[in-house]
This record gives sequence, structure tokens and C-alpha cells, in this order.
Amino acid sequence: MWKPVDQITARWKPAEGAGLEHLVLQAKAGGYLVKSQVMGQEDGTRYAFAYEIQMDRDWRVLSFRIDSIDGQMLTCTSPSPGIWHDARGAHLQELDGCIDVDFTFTCFTNTLPVRRTSFDKGQARTFQMLYVYFDRLVPVADGQRYTCIEPGRRFLFEATDGGFTSEIEFDEFGLVQNYPGLYHRVD
Repeated sequence: MWKPVDQITARWKPAEGAGLEHLVLQAKAGGYLVKSQVMGQEDGTRYAFAYEIQMDRDWRVLSFRIDSIDGQMLTCTSPSPGIWHDARGAHLQELDGCIDVDFTFTCFTNTLPVRRTSFDKGQARTFQMLYVYFDRLVPVADGQRYTCIEPGRRFLFEATDGGFTSEIEFDEFGLVQNYPGLYHRVD
């Protein structure tokens, strides 16, 4: 359904306010590597991050690192599916069962569950995500549901707590094209 990825450069702008993300996604031996820089503003708070995500060939996150321009950093590794360790190697039990990650300051992370998992039209899947808010680099577990509206193209995204819903449009590689109210692709 999705086209294979060799190397892709993508840029997104937030739907409101100033900001820009510049991302490079590359196929590497045994998986994929994402490197990105993002600047933006939410609720009057400005932010700037550099982040890196390493994934296996099945789009499962093996590790990530987020560096904030203000000196904060978050690094986590996943030695096996659904298990997370912090930078010191301590097991983060509260994140058990989280396979994918979701960072509030980027729409790229919406690619992970739809690329990693196959969907038929109308099929819904619920995921437990390792979720990171832009204003505090602390990982928490968060429930999300994706329902396939058009295979390889459009999904309904819902927070399982009922607090947010949006229809997300993806390109042929599984990268977000349009995330109404949040992000749109500019390159």
C-alpha cells in the first residue's frame, strides 16, 4: 500500500502561528532514521527542538532523542516491543505496552502507527502511545485510535479520552500531507 522509502525531505508548517519543521527520513541498514528540527509556538510559548528517531524495517521505534534549545533533553530506547528504558537504562514501567511515539510538536509521529500496521477500509485500531508534550519533555502513556477512511491516504485520528479528533491525509509514503487545524505540508 505505501511506497518504499529511500530518502525523503519534508517540511510542515503549523496551521496557526509561526513555525516550521524540516525533516529528513532515510532508509538505513536494518531500518530507518529520522532527523528533524522544528520551531514553533503554542499558547504563547515558543519552542525549538532537534529530534532523532531510529526505527526498524517494520517502522517500530527502537530509540529516540529530543533536544530542546533551552537545554532539556529526553532519550529513550526500546529493547523489545512495548518496553522502554530511559537514558540511564532504567525500565519505564508506566510505558509498558507503548509501541509507537507521539510528540506534540511534530506531525511526523502520526506516520508510525499507520506505516507499522496494516489497515483495511473502515478498520479501526487503538494504540497505547509514548506521548511527549512540547512544554515538558516527560514521556507518558496515551491512548489513540486510528480508523482507515481511505487505505494509504486518509485516517480518522481520535484521542481515546474523547478530547480530540481529526481526519489526517497522508501521501504515498505515509507522511502527513494535511492535519487540519494543526499542520500542513509545504514541501
